[in-house]
Amino acid sequence: MVVWEARWQSALDHLCGRVRTIHDRVGEAWPYHCSPGERQWDTTGDGDWCGGHWVECLRIVGELTGDSALLEEALRRTERLRPYLERDDMFRGHRFYYSAARQYAWTGQERYRTLALAAAYAVRSMAMPGSGIMPIGTQVQVRSTNLSGRDKACIDNVHPNLILDWWAYARTGDETFVAGARRHLDATIDDFVLADGSTIEFADYDTVSGRKVHHFTLLGAHDDSCWSRGQAWAIAGYLRAYEALNDARYLATGKKLLNYWVGHCDETLVPPYDFKDPQLADNPGAVPVDTSAAAVVVEQLARLALKRDLGPPATDALNYLVPMIDGLLTHLTPRRVGDLGEPGILLNGCFNYPKRYATHSELIWGTAYLLFALYYLKTGRIVE
Repeated sequence: MVVWEARWQSALDHLCGRVRTIHDRVGEAWPYHCSPGERQWDTTGDGDWCGGHWVECLRIVGELTGDSALLEEALRRTERLRPYLERDDMFRGHRFYYSAARQYAWTGQERYRTLALAAAYAVRSMAMPGSGIMPIGTQVQVRSTNLSGRDKACIDNVHPNLILDWWAYARTGDETFVAGARRHLDATIDDFVLADGSTIEFADYDTVSGRKVHHFTLLGAHDDSCWSRGQAWAIAGYLRAYEALNDARYLATGKKLLNYWVGHCDETLVPPYDFKDPQLADNPGAVPVDTSAAAVVVEQLARLALKRDLGPPATDALNYLVPMIDGLLTHLTPRRVGDLGEPGILLNGCFNYPKRYATHSELIWGTAYLLFALYYLKTGRIVE
């Protein structure tokens, strides 16, 4: 059991205020990232891969502040995402879990349950026939990258591809969701998780036989490196699987991945963008950190902290929750007394270092995951 810390309240208040500020600046667009010192956000017209995250940010702030206008906007934006149900994209899991599924839990309106279930079945149908591995999809959408295909999978897939499996199984009892998720989780342990607890990022597959052809990186330093946001998705994905299934193997995998993380970070537990970038050996300061990666892990640890029936084996992982939150808050403005900048900015997110794209920026999903975590801990509940 993690006790709410008084020092976190100001961070939550600042994040809520920041969501309002971002909302006022982007209007009907969807926020994506913002460079240090800039007021203007880079936006998208459709939310890209993280539109659902923005919907849930608006819902949470609307709930906590009693702002009905934000709650109504969250509903409208959920409807704006509806046309992307048929996009062959792994991120439909995130897009519709954080929007439709959560809106159904909040409002009880059946159309959002139907939309979330439709997305769950659509994502589940993407599995490669030979291996059950979940691919990235032929229309996967992430600005700054253009990789796609039903023969390609990434370490991320244990989170966005499976998040609706757990939600849909809990509401339908359809074993298809659990069986499919297990196939992907087990294959990912074999094909992506290394003996030392690090992970590779991408792999191509022979979709008929299910054989992994080769591995490579897109956002990491080199093909055998360990991109930290991918590691974060893997930690969160396996701990989420343990939360859903109480399967000791998935907890052991999540803890193994988390232990690698802790062993390769400083005391803040905010990681370099890549744990195996060669520059770290000689000049660690030359390598950017990624606060958004840490926020992904914190959100899942906060989820676990609310569960009452997980048992003692999860305690080791939960021991990192408080130091990880406090480490992230060293990157949240104001960073010290007397700072005159805008409050609630989560600094030092690294989107795509190989392309030098938003490498020291405020990233909307980093803000979202830290907000989600503090919301869970403050309210003692997860709306789903």
